[in-house]
Amino acid sequence: MNNIKQIRLSKNDFIVEYDTSSLKLNYVDDKDRYIIDISKMNLLNATKVAILCSTYCFIKDFKKKLCWLVGDEEIRRAISILRLKNVEQQVINKTQTERKALIS
Repeated sequence: MNNIKQIRLSKNDFIVEYDTSSLKLNYVDDKDRYIIDISKMNLLNATKVAILCSTYCFIKDFKKKLCWLVGDEEIRRAISILRLKNVEQQVINKTQTERKALIS
């Protein structure tokens, strides 16, 4: 992955712009946090995206926390090791009804 140039929020996407590409992640704007679903990513990509984006948002002084929805407990532990102050992570199950319940 290239260096992150910018992170911005569009109406429906959390956009991470790299030197040569960009990544769009769906998010839900909750009261005091952005809920971003990276549950389909593998361990390495999910951990890298969550840690780099969370650090970038902390430095840029985003006002809300980032809540990363991850696919399994190992990814949640990998992200939580750094104890970033602006991050939450939750493991989600694959069913749509449980995803909706987790977000609300």
